[in-house]
Amino acid sequence: MWRIELCGVNWDVKMKFFMLPDLPTPDVVEGDSWRRAILLEDKAFAVLVHPEGEGKIAVKGNFSSREWKKIREKLVEYFGLQNPEKLYEFMEGDEKLRMLKELFYGFGRAGLISMSVFEGIVKAIIQQQISFAVAEKIAARIVQRFGKTFEWNGLRFYSFPTQRAIVKAGYENLKDCGLSRRKAELILEIAGEENLEELKNASEDEAYEYLTSFRGIGKWTAELILSMVLGKNVFPADDLGVRRAVSNLYFNGELQNAEKIREVAKIRFGRYSRDILFYLFLYDRFFSKK
Repeated sequence: MWRIELCGVNWDVKMKFFMLPDLPTPDVVEGDSWRRAILLEDKAFAVLVHPEGEGKIAVKGNFSSREWKKIREKLVEYFGLQNPEKLYEFMEGDEKLRMLKELFYGFGRAGLISMSVFEGIVKAIIQQQISFAVAEKIAARIVQRFGKTFEWNGLRFYSFPTQRAIVKAGYENLKDCGLSRRKAELILEIAGEENLEELKNASEDEAYEYLTSFRGIGKWTAELILSMVLGKNVFPADDLGVRRAVSNLYFNGELQNAEKIREVAKIRFGRYSRDILFYLFLYDRFFSKK
């Protein structure tokens, strides 16, 4: 068993971000425990996380100390377990951000929506023009049909399908999971690309240009990927939930256009825009007037 110390982060609050169907996405959340299979060089490892006492989480799995360093890095990045002290100090300077910090105190820094760039792009494509809940169910079907699955310690673990597995699955099988014709075509096109992980090292402009070169990936999808998959400080102001949350907080509920929301983010959120984005998603889910 391994452990990760939590500084200024509450694991229970982190778990509030996961709105999962009763299916693996490939994440599975049961109470305060989280699990999934993590792929390292195409080998799937079971990873089970649960809180252990005050201020730490325990991590178990069928991996050795050799894999632990990489798995730890992935968990810290995925859940946003970095020290949030500077973010909390920043949020104290704005009345609305202070309120968000108090509402979700312990959430800490922003995480990611995926363990790999390919997984994140696919999930962003699935989310286009449908509710998050429906998108998660479609993602779960794809995981169950084409991802790796195995049992460890009496529990079943799932990984997100590899690009090779999606290419092998083909168009009709993807459509059977609930994807539209164009989404299935686009996901297959992305699955045929090479070196997607290198997008993390590209500049925002380079990554945006690459993503929008695909027919079916517009501004909203590209900015979502830049922020929540690549970890760049980009604010997807075209997202309806984000617009609704910012409008409820700063404009008495009068829905503002994306340009105005982007202006607010630049002035009020600055270098912490990506972190605050996650608080806005939580606020919209639990408190926004819809």
